[in-house]
Amino acid sequence: MDVLKETHYFNLPSQANIYTVTHLQAANCPHKMLVASLKRDIFCIEYQDSGGALIPTTREVSFTYIPSGAEIISVDAFNKSATKNEFVIGITIIKNGNLLDSYEFYLNIYSEWEESDEFNIDNIAQNCLNVELTFTPYQLTHTHLIVWEDGRIANKEIVFLLSGSDNQVHIYREYTTDHLYKEVENKEFFPEFVKTPSPVVWIDIHFDEDSTERITAVACECGYVRLTKVCLKTNKLIFNFSTKLNNYISHVSMYPDETAVPLEGALANLSTGKLTRKGALNLLVVNTILPPVLFEDVLTCGLSKYVSLPRHDYTCVLTCCQIADVDFDGEKEILVGNSAEEIMLYKRDPDKGWCLEELKMFSSPIISMKYVDLLEDGVNELVVLSMKGVHFLQHDFLHVDKVLSDKIKELNF
Repeated sequence: MDVLKETHYFNLPSQANIYTVTHLQAANCPHKMLVASLKRDIFCIEYQDSGGALIPTTREVSFTYIPSGAEIISVDAFNKSATKNEFVIGITIIKNGNLLDSYEFYLNIYSEWEESDEFNIDNIAQNCLNVELTFTPYQLTHTHLIVWEDGRIANKEIVFLLSGSDNQVHIYREYTTDHLYKEVENKEFFPEFVKTPSPVVWIDIHFDEDSTERITAVACECGYVRLTKVCLKTNKLIFNFSTKLNNYISHVSMYPDETAVPLEGALANLSTGKLTRKGALNLLVVNTILPPVLFEDVLTCGLSKYVSLPRHDYTCVLTCCQIADVDFDGEKEILVGNSAEEIMLYKRDPDKGWCLEELKMFSSPIISMKYVDLLEDGVNELVVLSMKGVHFLQHDFLHVDKVLSDKIKELNF
């Protein structure tokens, strides 16, 4: 991971968890990160111009209806507008109840209710809708709810998904006329979210190119993993595969395997000598104790074709993952964070398969990772949430240029 250098860091006043960092993809202004610690502190992080240099700025945001003593469990956000800013931010909390040793759980939804050219996080933080929960919340995420009628998409909107201790995935949909978010029956729109054997700890959703099919992966505390495909035109299950890995699952991630294949002559890409072609859909499952498992070409093979990634240390806990081409060689790498204060980088060797290529050390256990373009320069940064704070890693383009130059020499360009 020499191509990524840590450039900035800021400390958190208390520990965060795997659900408390989210990306704010703003329009007409720099993108931002929202990071929450368990003890009510929520920070907005962005890069701002300071005398011609872009530096990260961090400030605390005071969200209403998070009482003293409450703890934040999960955070998620999305922009409803493609051209302006119309953010909706969801925060789940736990607080002491009225009775001794009792607790209350809430989903707080913050929004300005209308799109704007300006992004004002403070205004958003003051407009709160409380949804009382009857279960302990886990992951809060969002996806598109797509409804087909008469051979066309009749409705497409963004809804919140919230997994809970009741072994269910709950869907919260906006009713614009009332300015309210209400829970809807998941069987009506998401038949794949039937009850699981234990709480769902991670959800990942992928749509095909024409939005006619939805592929959903869910993973549970007990190690149960389910992969489903739904036809959005009929709202019926096309397939439903499941397996059990007999240990706590901390993260799942689906990604298209865009294999880079060698080319010859003038058609070859000058930087890699390869052409990226559309490949199969893969599913990575990160198990806390056992090696990560990569299920390959799941649309064709379901969960029957898989490979285990090697581990160098069986005493640590694996916490998170990120799939990205971090060295710009045309092949995606797998990054896995762990409790031993490391990020493990896996690369696929044509002859040996997936190998543990590098380890990058940090000062505290890794909790979560995001690979996003915060500078809006076309190149992503790796944002790493550790137990003590947030690390920003940027690409070392001197190293990248050397890699590309070596590739060109190998290809005799």
